[in-house]
Parts: sequence; C-alpha cells; structure tokens
Amino acid sequence: MEFGLVKNCTFGDVRFSTRRSVSTIVFGDGCIFRSDLDSNLIGVAHPCIISTHSPNAEIQVGNGCGFSGTSIGIKESLIVGNNVQVGANSCITDFDWHATDPADRDNPDLILSRAVVIEDNVWLGLNCVVLKGVRIGKNSIIGAGSIVTRDIPPDSIAAGNPCRVLKALEHGSLSAAKDSASSLPDLRQVRELS
Repeated sequence: MEFGLVKNCTFGDVRFSTRRSVSTIVFGDGCIFRSDLDSNLIGVAHPCIISTHSPNAEIQVGNGCGFSGTSIGIKESLIVGNNVQVGANSCITDFDWHATDPADRDNPDLILSRAVVIEDNVWLGLNCVVLKGVRIGKNSIIGAGSIVTRDIPPDSIAAGNPCRVLKALEHGSLSAAKDSASSLPDLRQVRELS
C-alpha cells in the first residue's frame, strides 16, 4: 500500500488496514482524524478506520478535511475534495462488502463497486452512511443519520433514509448566516449584565 501523507495532518489512533499492497492512499495538507472518545464533543464510538480492498483501490483526500471516528472502506475509488467535514461515526464505502448470492457471499469477484466522490466543502452530519456510486456536490450538507444512496447536487441540504434533497442552499446563504451569527450579543457581556 502506498501512502502519500502530506504535512500538517493529525492522525489520532487511526487504524489503517489493507488487503492489497499496491493500493494508494493520499491525504492533503492539514487533515485531522479524531479517534479518541473525547476528541469530539458529540462522541466518537470507535477509532477512524481506513481500508482498501483491491490492488487498484485509490483514496484521495483534499486539504483541510476532518474525520471523527469515520470508517472508510474502498475497493475502487474515493475522491474527497477540500474542506470536507465528516461527522462522528460516519461510514464511507464504494462496494457492497459481500456478494448478493448466498452461495457466493465471500467471492470477491462478485462484489459490486462504484467510485464515490465527495466534492469541496461538504459537511456530513454524524452517523451518516455514504454508499457506492454516490457523488455529493460541493457545499452540500447531509443531515445526521442519513443513508446516501444516490447523487446529491451541489449547494443542497439533504437528509433521510434514503437521503433526499430537502432544499437548495441559496448563493450567499452561508456567508449571510456567518454575518448574522457575528451580530449576536457576546454571552460574556450578557452574563455580566444580569
């Protein structure tokens, strides 16, 4: 397995495993993998686990991404853009893990896979599952506990099982939300007045 670990990444007790020695895993600059139980205030159920399951498996993660107790299992390809945040205990996989025929469940040649792409600035809420063949468009937000089985367009808020688009993010709505948050009163000043 070939690793391309770029500077300034934090790997807290990440478990790397592979079944194929020629697969590739590349991380961009400044990625953080949180695995300790108290490393994320919402709770991390297990360490981050990253595994490849075929000789040509490829995992590419962009700059500034964050993962908390995330499981990643890839047989074909996972491409993650820049500034992607993956909530606690989420799972990303591009294959079925077992064949559908009960007589051949463990036959690796019968296990279906399709690449997964998660574009820039996506936020996956906690306990999300992203399954094979999915593309999540840039700036999209996936609600907690969602099972993503089909593509999500850019600039969307989506949630559910199966995950579906609930509404489109309007251009500038993210910056407008930041502006309104900065106009809220400082809680320290409020406490001093009471």
